[in-house]
Amino acid sequence: MTGSDPLAQAAQPAAGGSAEQSTTAEHNAEEAAKMCRHGSLSLFREIPLDDLDTAAHDATLHSEPKYTSTKLDVPAVIVTSEISPWSKSGGLALVTASLAVEFAERGRRTMAISPMYDDYESVTFMTNKKIWLFGAEHEIKYFHKWHQTSEGKGVDYIFVDHPSFHRPGGLYYNQQLGVEYADNLYRFSLFCLAAIEAPVSVAPGGAAFGDRVMFIANDWQTALLPVYLTHRMRPEGRFVNSRCMFIVHNFGYQGIYPLNKLEDNPNGTLPIIVPNVSVWHLGLDGTGAYEHLIYQYPPEQRSYDGDDGNVWNLTKGAILTCDRIITVSPGYAAEMKTEEGGFRLDALVRSKEFFLSGILNGIDVAAWNPRTDPLLATNYDETSFVAGKRACKLQLQEKVGLEKDPDMVVVAFVGRLTMQKGIDIICEALDWMMTDTGNNVTGRVQALLTGNGDECHVQHLAKKAAQWRGRVAACTFDPALEHELYAGSDLLLMPSRYEPCGLPQMCAQRYGSVPIVTLCGGLKDSVVVAPREEATGFGILPLTLDKYKEVCYAALDTFYNKPEEFQGMQRRGMETDFSWCPRIDEYQRNIDWTLKDPPYVR
Repeated sequence: MTGSDPLAQAAQPAAGGSAEQSTTAEHNAEEAAKMCRHGSLSLFREIPLDDLDTAAHDATLHSEPKYTSTKLDVPAVIVTSEISPWSKSGGLALVTASLAVEFAERGRRTMAISPMYDDYESVTFMTNKKIWLFGAEHEIKYFHKWHQTSEGKGVDYIFVDHPSFHRPGGLYYNQQLGVEYADNLYRFSLFCLAAIEAPVSVAPGGAAFGDRVMFIANDWQTALLPVYLTHRMRPEGRFVNSRCMFIVHNFGYQGIYPLNKLEDNPNGTLPIIVPNVSVWHLGLDGTGAYEHLIYQYPPEQRSYDGDDGNVWNLTKGAILTCDRIITVSPGYAAEMKTEEGGFRLDALVRSKEFFLSGILNGIDVAAWNPRTDPLLATNYDETSFVAGKRACKLQLQEKVGLEKDPDMVVVAFVGRLTMQKGIDIICEALDWMMTDTGNNVTGRVQALLTGNGDECHVQHLAKKAAQWRGRVAACTFDPALEHELYAGSDLLLMPSRYEPCGLPQMCAQRYGSVPIVTLCGGLKDSVVVAPREEATGFGILPLTLDKYKEVCYAALDTFYNKPEEFQGMQRRGMETDFSWCPRIDEYQRNIDWTLKDPPYVR
């Protein structure tokens, strides 16, 4: 699949490149195609599930609320395919966990609903329910856990249990085979219907939430929730006073499933085209639901001879039927309206932009705090960070096998080893960065690159670490190491091709590590690059290898030859408020606007 796709074009191998470069470029082209054609795979799938620190549930506010909702009597029901600390494949789990706690702390009754992927401890069986889907009844079970956040406030966590959610591999795909589960459409259709029923079927503390709630659906896995609300519930007179906000965490992954499929032909050698999934299988009927969900790929992007290009696009259905669209940064909201960032749905987003808001994510400022972080060699703040970071740099260098030198600049990367994160550009520039050419900047650099991801990038990093032993270190993702990385590094590399929000650049600034970022999405909303006297980082635009080197050189030169300017950037980053408090103000305001309006589809 090529055509006009910007990611596919960016992945084309350069003429005359080496065999290794060509292989990597071919892999990147293949990945770009997957990102655009098979939008239901998680961008975070390479990061293994782990038990995360539940400190996010106890974070204190960094600033005071400035907006009080006029609709606090309407409960919030957060529906998500993963939520920390029970299930996590990436940032979605952290964001939804924070939203649940923050809404509860504002005095709003809050329910957070997620699939039950394992036998969770300390959860209580509440009830079961039968749901009609794919031509049959399916019994699901609801489990409950109450988590108190402060006196008289807390979150009701509801876990939907069904055999289809219990898989030995990842949440969304088979880790051994590297393919999406074949029944994901069924799994998450069932989850969406179970989530809609939860507020009236489950009575935490003896009182159900009722049928007047604010559903907050997250990403493609819950995209059918507003579709069911519009085409299944409201026509039956149910949940007519409820509304649904749909949060786009990454528009590149949309939940796409073909209407038709190929099967072996018992009477010949050529396969035959047969129906795959219909609206009826999804528990819907009528042309309205069909029109909201159907999407047709242009001829040049179809998969096989006879392919009519028709697919179910779950995110398209959510965009058209939800009552309000939220995404995770103002910059990404703007990009979703463009051909480059809209992933073929930009026209739909533009048509509904009055109901679109971009709200930058926050971070847990209690857990990400160099003043109190127990994992650091020494704690520090904006008045003591110079000495504090030198001690933490020595700790980091010793831990990952870099030469111990507190005067050497350390650049770091933490994230998925994929083309979207720009790891290919980082790798391509490593030799340049490590080689002393007499400019008194390059050649005086150490690099720590940590993450999980595509095997070609893993192997490339391992080769570079062996080539530049003591100067380059490559590690798999480690939650504890991430804290030490921010504290011990001087610069954080984030040359992302697109980034809806991003969290590492915020955590890095909290720890005095200056980010080098592509000026896109949430990166340009959270890193100040101009004017220099207000800057907290360095910006790359456009994202090319030459521009990346130019900006990295400027950052390295500032570190070595303009220390006062560099320390000013560190200090301003550490003083920036990345807490959830101002973000929740905006969520509360959007909830009030949504509840005041009638349903978007009537």
